[in-house]
Amino acid sequence: MLRLTIDGNEIELYENEPVNLSYQFSNLQEINASSSSFSQTFRVPLTKKNQDYFGPVNEFGLIPDWNPKTKVNAELTYNTIPVMRGFVQVKAIYVQKGKYADVEVVFFGETANLSRDIGDAMLSDLDLSTYNHTLNATQIVLSWAGGLSSGAIRYGLPDKGQNWTSENIWTNTNPLEHGDFTPYFRASKLLEEILTEAGYTMESDFFDGATGFEEITDLYLLMNRGNRVPIGTLNPQGQTMAVGLSSDVTGLSANTYTALNNWSESSPFYDTGGNFSSSSTYTVPTGLRAFYTFRLNVIGRLDHSNTLVSIRLAKNSTTEIFSLVDDVPGTVFNDQFYSVNTPPILLDPGDTITFQYKISNSSHQLTLDGDDTISQASTFWAIVDITDPTSGQTVDTAANMPKMKQIDFVSGLQKMFNLVFIADRNNAKKLYVEPFNTYIAGGAQKDWTNLIDLSKDITIEPTTDLQSRRYDWTHSNGKDLVNDLVFKNASRVYGRYRVDDPENDFASGTKEIKSPFAPHVASYIPETQFAVHRMLVDTDQDDKRIKDPLPRLAFWNGGIAGSVYFFNDANSATQTATAYPAFSQYSDLEASVEDEDLSYGPEQPFHIVEANPLNTLYYKYWSPFVNQLYSADARKLTAFFRLTRADIATFEFSDKIYLKDTYWRILSISYDATGEDLVKVELLKVLSDIRDCQFIPTGIDKANGKIQFSNPAGATVDQVTRVCCEKYGYRYDNSTSHCYQQFEQ
Repeated sequence: MLRLTIDGNEIELYENEPVNLSYQFSNLQEINASSSSFSQTFRVPLTKKNQDYFGPVNEFGLIPDWNPKTKVNAELTYNTIPVMRGFVQVKAIYVQKGKYADVEVVFFGETANLSRDIGDAMLSDLDLSTYNHTLNATQIVLSWAGGLSSGAIRYGLPDKGQNWTSENIWTNTNPLEHGDFTPYFRASKLLEEILTEAGYTMESDFFDGATGFEEITDLYLLMNRGNRVPIGTLNPQGQTMAVGLSSDVTGLSANTYTALNNWSESSPFYDTGGNFSSSSTYTVPTGLRAFYTFRLNVIGRLDHSNTLVSIRLAKNSTTEIFSLVDDVPGTVFNDQFYSVNTPPILLDPGDTITFQYKISNSSHQLTLDGDDTISQASTFWAIVDITDPTSGQTVDTAANMPKMKQIDFVSGLQKMFNLVFIADRNNAKKLYVEPFNTYIAGGAQKDWTNLIDLSKDITIEPTTDLQSRRYDWTHSNGKDLVNDLVFKNASRVYGRYRVDDPENDFASGTKEIKSPFAPHVASYIPETQFAVHRMLVDTDQDDKRIKDPLPRLAFWNGGIAGSVYFFNDANSATQTATAYPAFSQYSDLEASVEDEDLSYGPEQPFHIVEANPLNTLYYKYWSPFVNQLYSADARKLTAFFRLTRADIATFEFSDKIYLKDTYWRILSISYDATGEDLVKVELLKVLSDIRDCQFIPTGIDKANGKIQFSNPAGATVDQVTRVCCEKYGYRYDNSTSHCYQQFEQ
């Protein structure tokens, strides 16, 4: 007997009203969709017991307590066997003859709905405060060793506007600022944080580097929103100030540089960060090594036309950082407006800044005008801009996340690695996350040969009607120099992979699987050995930053030989590293055949590699499914089976179903849950492993540069067909049938 409970309340059902349930893995045409289960609508009688729960939903003028917009937990059981857990939605109320009423409901299974639970939350909305850290040399170096937040954050060197070349690259005398480095966040840890905040837990061999994909712990998200330096928790603009003279200051006669101490902070002047003191001195706050822009506005006069006046800003009393007037005679200085913004000036925490003057003859006097205004008629000085700190600040991890919805990050990973998210039968908030191929390979084998009902039609169909003429797997266009070059010249995104099926006369249209990430392509800083991701736009403007960059994923490649010079905050000296931190699309910067590639398809690299990796995203995670779908032997079977409710309660979509002499995979199950009637099942034929090409790359002979392949018999060969050579991105020698790596672009 079928029982329905809603929010712990048992609901009375019609004895003969069918409750048709359906479980389905995905529509074959939605090859990146996750699983779902649902019922068709069915009616329950509005008995007194049911009305106690639903309320007077049949009364036109009354508003019942039941809220049709709210999802309510529910469960279906059949003779104590759990059939489906999930929630119900009320679709309509039917009243017959003004007396009898039915409630029409639909039952949805407990499939995880990340999109609903995460909503429109952005990556920057996550609470990542435990990963905040100080931007300094110690933490940067620690990140390279995997010691910063247990390896969750590592610092790299993408060019985010510096426009490095051999002429302006870092040197011992021109070291990098800490802000020139950029943090990257481990993708698996970020996924875990997203699921946790949404109330989910995750089990995944794939995302466990110890038991699954060992390179997954080296997959990182570049943390940049178009900012020149990492964003800190301290708002630099909250540390500005403007101080001025409330009235004229007379009798100034010092003939050595002397700090003026007559400045007012009272309105209209201000000191937002409380850093100005003793009416004379601005002290750079802790954690704010940055570039400061000052505005100086001076008007005054000397009482002698040939006396000279000098006015400057000084650091730590004696070091001049900006000269406003330098030995200007009274004939020039008197009653002239001097108003200027300084260029950005690099200052360190604790530096003190004073406004200083001197005159050449102390027997004469200088007067500076003041009228308690911020105007040309009055003397004042101000800090009008402070850049994001280049060192010392606390890095706000969440604020540095690229502009991206959390659900787009999750679905982006799904589209890259062909992931399935399977909810636990007993806990919809517990997810098993694995690549499709891994999930399917882990299923149990079940023999249903004797359960098929031969009295019903058995339909066997080819999959040709389910295919498109063309499939494209692609990332999004990153609009940086390299990605833009490829897009303009090839009319596609770097790393796209395309599957065409010209042999299917009935296929039409194009299906696109598009990740929201831009390719993280490494290329050499011009005329250097350093391969970095150059996030620059092709423009004549000085500022070549991408102002609103798309998110980018890359592999951490470790330290690559090459000296890096950077500021050491501990002693204000230059620190040297003998290797630079490298990130790229490859699991090894100098990639070879056996490595991993974050492109969908093979591409000609922009730096030297040993050989293109075989394991692109398409080859490793998508090709087994697609090859089976597009095989001429692919078949879909629809039949009726005598399955018990226990069979249904324990099946998994990964199960391999044996029918006579062939294995099949379940696509959907539909049945009436009120009885033990026949069950309609759709299945897809499981084909033996289909080779992606006759010859598959296995390595490279370093002695002669020939790519080695395995043939169908498993033997290693180096003479292959052009099709199999070029399919994996290599260069074919027609005269010898040998295959070689292409030169870098």
